[in-house]
Amino acid sequence: MADDVADARQVVGYLVRPEANDYIAIMDVLEGSVTDLTVAEVAAALAAAGVRLDARLVETRLDALKVMGAVSFRSDTSHARRYAEILPRNWRYTASPAGRHVQRFYRQVLAGTVTAREIPIVSLSRIVSHLEQLAAALGAGEPDASHLDASALDAVSSLFTSHDDLDAALVGAEDALIGLADRFDLDEEHTNDLKGLLVDYATRVAAELDSGSARAAAALAVLRPWFGLLAQAAVDASQARDLIAAGALSASRGGRAEDWEGLCAWFDARTGRAARFSLRLVRALPGMHANLRRLHSSAGTASTRSRALALARAVLTPEIGVQIFQAAVGDHSWRKLYGQADADDMGRNPSWRGGPQVPVPTLLRTAGRSGPRGRGAAPRDDTQAKAQVAEARARRQAGHQRALAAVLAALPGQQLDEAAARAALAALMAAARAAATGPRRTGTSGGLACTLVHTGSGTGTLNAPAWRVLLPGRIPLFHRPGQRPSAAALAALAGTTTTDDPSTHATLRITPHTGPNTPDNRPSTLVARQEGAA
Repeated sequence: MADDVADARQVVGYLVRPEANDYIAIMDVLEGSVTDLTVAEVAAALAAAGVRLDARLVETRLDALKVMGAVSFRSDTSHARRYAEILPRNWRYTASPAGRHVQRFYRQVLAGTVTAREIPIVSLSRIVSHLEQLAAALGAGEPDASHLDASALDAVSSLFTSHDDLDAALVGAEDALIGLADRFDLDEEHTNDLKGLLVDYATRVAAELDSGSARAAAALAVLRPWFGLLAQAAVDASQARDLIAAGALSASRGGRAEDWEGLCAWFDARTGRAARFSLRLVRALPGMHANLRRLHSSAGTASTRSRALALARAVLTPEIGVQIFQAAVGDHSWRKLYGQADADDMGRNPSWRGGPQVPVPTLLRTAGRSGPRGRGAAPRDDTQAKAQVAEARARRQAGHQRALAAVLAALPGQQLDEAAARAALAALMAAARAAATGPRRTGTSGGLACTLVHTGSGTGTLNAPAWRVLLPGRIPLFHRPGQRPSAAALAALAGTTTTDDPSTHATLRITPHTGPNTPDNRPSTLVARQEGAA
């Protein structure tokens, strides 16, 4: 299977090679011929089509196409009488099946201009009608092949034929919509095309697609247990069922259960083709409005674009186009005009100020100049604002450093002021979310690290003036990142036993402060403000 995919990808290579024009012309000749052709016959057919290639070059191109798998060849030795008759130049070439597919894809999709055709709502109506007919006839009983009569098989055939027509038209319309909606520089004609496309489809087609897709999806949900039987019945009713069973041919659409599953995906209310098309309509509206606003603003006489377009049209005048251009841009410092002056003593390249005078038409004098001239305004001086921001930032940083120093100097369980307690709480929350390594888990926040030591008994605390944090079975130790806690903090924990921490996250409880006389290891009778795993 992998080799088949690789071969199919290799065949497409002739479309992107530097000699693609030669390859495409040769493939056109081979694909349009019903018989195998020799090198000389291919060269003659190319010459008749207006492409003149030497026979040796044609043979080289055919060899390359043969390596890519786009053509196949045979050597007719049944009538060979000489050695020269079995040389490659006498081989007969034809396009391989993969080469024919690639060439037709190029001619039908890549080479032509994609034009949006009308979406056939009649096809959608047929699809919905056939699906509801099948659902009404088959949905009441258990799946049984004996219930599938000729009318049901005719409905299956018409159903997939109408779906192919609808899908092809919808894909083409979607491609045209994307090509127009993704552009901002549309001219007036293309913007009107986009506007008409959106208005027509948004008011009629999109609504029909939404309602029809909902009805088709409901009918397919009823028919889902019948998918296998419907596919088998379509194959049994085919005139080529023996070849399909032998694997020589593939069944037409509707002859596989996957075709029915694909039909369900096509009509899905959230991700189906109709739903995606409606969503693209909505997303194309801002692009249409942007182009309309741009064209509306450019239609006025005061816009730069309208003046540039008027100048471009005026410059196209063969008699006085050069004079109009010089008069329009001659007063700008970025454009220096040079020309031969009428007076001999002025030199061949005078400056624009000292050059010959050009009469400016009335339109350019009245509407050709608008807006301020000269140097632009100097940027606003925000030195003072930057100094105030830097001062406030330094003040906050100094306060944070003082809070960290207070936390590091305190012993476990000692009360901290509000700023220090909040800095310690941030590091404590980071440690509570961290994974445990043995009896310890460590987290860092704002230049402060916290290590929670699991003891299995007792309750560690973080005390603030108005609140405190209770840590059942754990004791918090605060220190610098990458360093050990202070000797005083370790001494306060001397004799405490530790055990491995089995929990994924540490549990903490934030309560109002109850005073220094409340034991840390006794549960509080106050209502908790926050409780749970961090």
